[in-house]
Amino acid sequence: MVKKYLLYIHDLGSFTSLSPTSQIIFSSENIITTAYLEAFNQNDKFLVISEHRSFLLNFQNLNNTEITFNKIFEIEIESNLNSITNPFKEIQEIEYNKLLSSLLVNLISVDSNLDKNQERVIDNIESQSLISGFNKIYFGSPGTGKSHKVDKTIEKLKSHYYERVTFHPEFDNSTFVGGYKPISVKVKFYEGENEYFENEVHYKFVPQAFTNIYERAWQDLDNQYYLVIEEINRGNCAEIFGEIFQLLDRNSNYTVSPSKELKEYLMHEAFKDENHDGIINGLKLPPNLSVLATMNTSDQSLFPMDSAFKRRWDWEYVPICYEEYYLDENSSKQKNDSFDFVIDIQDGEKYSWIKFIEKVNLNHIKSNQSLGMDKCIGNYFIKPEKDNTIALKPFINKVIFYLWNDVFKDEDNKVFEENTSYEDFFPINTNGKKKIKELFDRIELKPKLKEPLIYAEDDVQLSQVAEPQQELESK
Repeated sequence: MVKKYLLYIHDLGSFTSLSPTSQIIFSSENIITTAYLEAFNQNDKFLVISEHRSFLLNFQNLNNTEITFNKIFEIEIESNLNSITNPFKEIQEIEYNKLLSSLLVNLISVDSNLDKNQERVIDNIESQSLISGFNKIYFGSPGTGKSHKVDKTIEKLKSHYYERVTFHPEFDNSTFVGGYKPISVKVKFYEGENEYFENEVHYKFVPQAFTNIYERAWQDLDNQYYLVIEEINRGNCAEIFGEIFQLLDRNSNYTVSPSKELKEYLMHEAFKDENHDGIINGLKLPPNLSVLATMNTSDQSLFPMDSAFKRRWDWEYVPICYEEYYLDENSSKQKNDSFDFVIDIQDGEKYSWIKFIEKVNLNHIKSNQSLGMDKCIGNYFIKPEKDNTIALKPFINKVIFYLWNDVFKDEDNKVFEENTSYEDFFPINTNGKKKIKELFDRIELKPKLKEPLIYAEDDVQLSQVAEPQQELESK
């Protein structure tokens, strides 16, 4: 079946008066790259819909700087488009979206006289055209905010548009994709003229996170969907993904033959169509499904990823930030919330959390060749309970335990004194307070300066008047 793709152009303006032999050229300003050329050939035809008129265009040329179309003829917008007999180019949706996106970006950038209706039309078309799937792993030290980055991506979405799972050593393919599970079913029986019911154990294919989001994304290509995988390196990725890891290769037309039970489920229950694009030629990731994952580089994974699996992902390192402000991926200045965190050791002194991790990370962990950045403490390794204050008890139970057990246990270091153990920090209210104070001294962490008390002018005068009275009372 030949697909008829529509190029939605918001307004062709003076193009309406062009003769059928005229050329229409859109400059793409290097937006279109040679990678797109595979989808288009000379003399491919596209139907272009504007607000007032429609055109059938002949694709003439495409290079890194411009797109050229020849106008074939003009039709009325009310015309029955299905009655057009001219052949149309059959291309993948993702390539069509790339071309559409490039055209729109250029047209919007050069036309500043759009009315509100036109802007709404363009915004709607542009948002649909830019939908495309990708695979990305956020990695870094523990507590750097990897899951927070994922949360920012999906925070405004309803749960229908994403699935979220956490990998662990017992996670397997049936837990990720789906498999047969026993269910209790009431079955009707007859004894003579009497009928009765009994529960029987039947086996049914039960879809899991991957299949659920795969199904929903294919049935709603106009919206973006996400599969989120937390702690991806804590599971056996080769076993969990199985053959579907080939689908992660976005630059190919790979399809994967599903298992018999998965195929039957998709054909008869999910899509209810044996010729659906999501199953007809095998499994293929829908263009609107993105896979996001997080990974702690400090975890000693039981199942390391192989290179074939790794190269199918985009990797984004999430660094530790020691400054009050930072630039996000859009070069916008953002506040580092952890900059205001303080550690309260309940002796009247408070210490800067940022200064603490900076001194430990840079002076004692990163400088140790056998440790490196993987073991560093991230900005949000621990979160304050209230008022940006980290209490003594959770600080010892979480931060000190991590440093003692996972970082410096078998290492020569100056953070912990010699011949000491983690048990020496207990009881917390006595020994813990003393040990933390000594630890801070060893890493040269100074307490935060107390804010000076500011008195109003009237208060100062009142205190001066009150002093003689206090002296009289003390006599």
